[in-house]
Amino acid sequence: MMRRLGALVAAGALALTAALAGCGGEAADGPVTLTFRQFDPPAETAGLQAAVASWNESHPDVQVKLETLSGPDSAQQFAREANSGSGPDVVQIANVNVKDLAKPKILLALDDLAAKTPPETPVEDYLALDLARFGDKTWALPWTVDTFALAYRPELLEEAGLKPPTTWEDLAEQAATLSDPKAKRSGFCLPGASGPDSGQWFAINYYLWSHGATLVKDEGGSWQVGATAEQLQQAIDWFNGLFTSGATAKSMIAVASLTDPQIVDGLARGTCAMTIMAPQTFRKAHEADPTLRTAPVPDGLTDGSTHLGGRMLGINASTDHPEQAWEFIRYLNSADAFTKIDQYPAATSVLNEMTVPEGEEGYQQQLPHSVTFGRYIAGPVPVTTLTKITNAQFGGVYSGQSDSRGAAEAIISQLRAELAAGQ
Repeated sequence: MMRRLGALVAAGALALTAALAGCGGEAADGPVTLTFRQFDPPAETAGLQAAVASWNESHPDVQVKLETLSGPDSAQQFAREANSGSGPDVVQIANVNVKDLAKPKILLALDDLAAKTPPETPVEDYLALDLARFGDKTWALPWTVDTFALAYRPELLEEAGLKPPTTWEDLAEQAATLSDPKAKRSGFCLPGASGPDSGQWFAINYYLWSHGATLVKDEGGSWQVGATAEQLQQAIDWFNGLFTSGATAKSMIAVASLTDPQIVDGLARGTCAMTIMAPQTFRKAHEADPTLRTAPVPDGLTDGSTHLGGRMLGINASTDHPEQAWEFIRYLNSADAFTKIDQYPAATSVLNEMTVPEGEEGYQQQLPHSVTFGRYIAGPVPVTTLTKITNAQFGGVYSGQSDSRGAAEAIISQLRAELAAGQ
């Protein structure tokens, strides 16, 4: 799931500095200096800073300088710098940006470096590898991964004699049981806003994928709508049923973000019995109440039923030090580095063997079965368009503006129009 935060007020200054300095550096009698650029907010990178410090301490001949450049234009900024022969040596990349940076060969293909010095986990065993490859080459190495797992209050389930639901039907029934209007508690907190940024998008896809449907699919090079009107109507009715049954408070129809305080604080306070959360969000709630736990979402242990977000690491094609940059990437993907980095590794051997923070077992169980949004990214319709269409039609039913059948048919009609225009 794979977060694009911050502003770009320093972008011009960084670009100027990089252009003057070029990629990497090496004094006549000093160490090689690599620049590693990442885009997460500094408040969330204490573990990464510790990992870089550990590298620098043990590699006196190759020193790494960590810099942060966040914002929606970070990938474009890197592309502009790399095209002029400057920019960072190693760059953190959102999964969705790899292809755009690989096509013009702004990134350095990693296959020869990986063949010469393989990482701890063989490259073919990395999660999200489908988005790292383009044109039969590997342009980035998957690094960290995330997903949305079921976060819940164990004492509420135990009091009702329940265990975390493993099917969507169980989730709806349990959410209705756990809701309590007197306590102002929702059995399941779901952001139901109809805008394109609404977090319901992820849960909707989880439901569709686990029921054998998808918004669009590739039929031998011809892209088609991947769900019938009946499948979409079933999904809409399931989600709308949360609001009509009282399992989810109707006030949630106005909530867009899965990080909204009504959800995060609600789980910590007990006004939400269950919800879905990314690891970093769960940790905020867990700090307030350490009894909180996670489990896979319904069908979350079925391959391909949940999404895989994350970050990758690439090497600037203009770097003067590709071998040293690769060694640093290998280190950041090692088991040792992830004793410091507080995220989940894309390297499956490291993921399976790591000791996860208390309460986060659901992520470790679900992640190996999650898949990227590559099934949409490869298609002719932008993911932002798919999101806009889906959220608007689902949200329209919650608010009473349309019925589920009409909304399902509208989704199919709009998807067909977008596919025709894009192919």
